[in-house]
Amino acid sequence: MKLLILGASNAQLPGILKAKAMGHQVITLDYLTHAIGHQYSDGQCYDSTFDSQKVIECAAQHQVQGIMTLGTDQPVLSTMLASKALALPAALTCETALKVTNKIAMKKMFVKHHIPTAHYIIYEKGVNEHDLRTLTYPVVVKPVDSQGQRGIFYLETVQEVIDHYPSVIIHSRQKEILVETYYPHDEITVSGWVVNGQCTLLTVTDRITFSSKRQLGVCLAHRFPSKHSSRYGDAIHKLTHQIVHTFNIENGPIYFQYLLGEEGIKVNEIACRIGGAHEAVFIPKVTGFDIVKAQIALALGQQYPQEILNTYDVRKNPYHVSVQLFFVKPTTIVGLTDIHQLKAIPGVIDVGYHVEIGDTIKSIENATQRAGYAVIIGTSSAKVHQTLTRFYQLLKITDAKGENHVIHSPL
Repeated sequence: MKLLILGASNAQLPGILKAKAMGHQVITLDYLTHAIGHQYSDGQCYDSTFDSQKVIECAAQHQVQGIMTLGTDQPVLSTMLASKALALPAALTCETALKVTNKIAMKKMFVKHHIPTAHYIIYEKGVNEHDLRTLTYPVVVKPVDSQGQRGIFYLETVQEVIDHYPSVIIHSRQKEILVETYYPHDEITVSGWVVNGQCTLLTVTDRITFSSKRQLGVCLAHRFPSKHSSRYGDAIHKLTHQIVHTFNIENGPIYFQYLLGEEGIKVNEIACRIGGAHEAVFIPKVTGFDIVKAQIALALGQQYPQEILNTYDVRKNPYHVSVQLFFVKPTTIVGLTDIHQLKAIPGVIDVGYHVEIGDTIKSIENATQRAGYAVIIGTSSAKVHQTLTRFYQLLKITDAKGENHVIHSPL
């Protein structure tokens, strides 16, 4: 069968390779001509994954039997709109797809159905500036339809919000932005799979971010199991099932982000896709459920064995995982540790670079500037820590003077 995958970056590569290994032809759609996934696909369309009309045209041209994405938020809506237009299999209704990709629609659903979330307003410059004074400061401002922590700022005054409006809106297709009261927190992510409206939680991870407010929300690592599972496990399960029911999520993957602070759990945002922190790599390894194969089968209207979900309990999972999402301080890269050396470290199941020798690296503004990643699995937190220590002893991204410029999460 022929499958169209929206996006051709490292986040979509596991889906591209797995679909081909399953015997399918793969068409990739990504406006970046040099995107790595294009190298492995059987056909390419060079358009925006946000443009549903272009997705429809590409799918029709290549006569695909299914459309999917993974590791990215906004193309979920394009996927469902195109699937409906071409009468192809669709895991979600277009209404649900809009609610899980547009933060205005999402937040309204949270409030209407008493799902805990930070207090917010929707702001358009020059239209409702008086509403900004109804919030408690500091606040966080975000585009309503973007991803990758683009255009997100931590601000302390009304005037700062007004001044930063152009820097937020540049990352959006809409004139409105989200302004919400900042909630001091730890962050967790919940990955799961839904079958006919019934959800199984597969992993609950700690999402470790930069401590600096300048890089608010930019992730450095994911850690499984979450340190919060023992205290909040029941509440996490109850809230996740409530959201799945409220948003009418019928089938497929979920990826929810929760904030944990003094007032308990608040929902940051939700998505219906496989996570972008290499969940496609580690979830099959530690759960026995191949979430990528399941996603491919769902997109093509095929059956995939799901019996394991009937007995799986995330709270009894014996594995420990660390996903490292490392960055580089501003420099021009002259040296990189050989990738084969890093892959040879016991416990490292996947590793890759997003940078090359000769690249000039600028100051970190959002998650799209990651220098690389590593996925590490062990049978205890001590073993994972030991592997991490060895990994960062070897990993070097150096300048002309031989200085290592790697930035990574605290060990």
